[in-house]
Amino acid sequence: MEKFLTQHKRKAEDEASPDVLPKQFPKAKMRKYDEAYLAFGFTCTTVGNEERPQCVVCLKVLACDSLKPNKLRRHLETNHPEHKDKPVDFFRHKLVNCRAQQSLFTKAASVPANAQLASYKVAYRVAQCKKPHTIAEELILPCAMDMVSVMLNDSAASKLRAIPLSNNTIGRRIYDISKDIEEQLNDKVRDGRFSLQMDEATDSNKDCLLITYVRFIDGDDMREELLFCKQITGRATAEELFKIIDTYLKEANLKWEDCVGICTDGARAMAGIRGGLQALIKRVSPNAQWTHCMIHREALASKQLSPELNDVMTHVIATVNYIKTRPVKARKESLATLLLCHILPMRDRIFCCGLHQNKIQVKDGH
Repeated sequence: MEKFLTQHKRKAEDEASPDVLPKQFPKAKMRKYDEAYLAFGFTCTTVGNEERPQCVVCLKVLACDSLKPNKLRRHLETNHPEHKDKPVDFFRHKLVNCRAQQSLFTKAASVPANAQLASYKVAYRVAQCKKPHTIAEELILPCAMDMVSVMLNDSAASKLRAIPLSNNTIGRRIYDISKDIEEQLNDKVRDGRFSLQMDEATDSNKDCLLITYVRFIDGDDMREELLFCKQITGRATAEELFKIIDTYLKEANLKWEDCVGICTDGARAMAGIRGGLQALIKRVSPNAQWTHCMIHREALASKQLSPELNDVMTHVIATVNYIKTRPVKARKESLATLLLCHILPMRDRIFCCGLHQNKIQVKDGH
């Protein structure tokens, strides 16, 4: 998180060809500020690398070519006609107040490094607990101040007020952390070969989403992480799905040549050997091997069960869903399973443990 404490400035470098020299344009004449312009109510401020006039009354910054006495006088007479006959001491007093106000804003806007780091740590906790962003300012900060004031003193508790924990700040912190995690994941995937697993899903808002997981080698371990989740705005065709994946891989600087495997369900848009997503990926990555998802294969196989086993599966699934959707019944079911494990014989004990783990284990034809 320390990388968020400093802002890195990127410098663009213009590279010219050694054979072709860039065309030289005459530089525009830069006007300089004169102390006599204070009589018109203007001081000087620097924007970029050029000096610009700033009104000490309304604090408005004009363009660089406005550093002319007639334009400065026109601004004073047009926008502040009540001050056009004021002496220079009046505008000098305004200039002192203007600089004091600017230094106050700069001091208030600066955030200490440790306070900013604490803000990122709190935002990380809020994101992990999936709580509203307002909980940081409404609950976490007051509780932290109460604990510090009791355990230490009030002066130490007052220092916690410097930690920015507003709703928008927590949202920006979580976004920065998520982008940093995404960049770290892309850097690790970019170092070697990888495989993709894609599936479509529909959320509670009836939005169609494309969820993509990536599997890659990280050191000596095989890791599997969520790569991205994108909304499908149009129809869920193979071309649209490939466009979403291809756009993301190009933005992340990942190469299709490093993709050695893809895993999807058996839908035509996914597994079609001619016009499906499998065929479109193999055109850009011929070495990619397609695999039918094992979970979808098990779901298809469960539809071919005998009527007796199908009835058993239906009743058991309904019972498990009834228990797991109610926390009180789930706790009672866990206690009952532990008691039955000490009473029932081994065969029935296996059945109860399988029911507790949301699955059936069939043994000896039962």
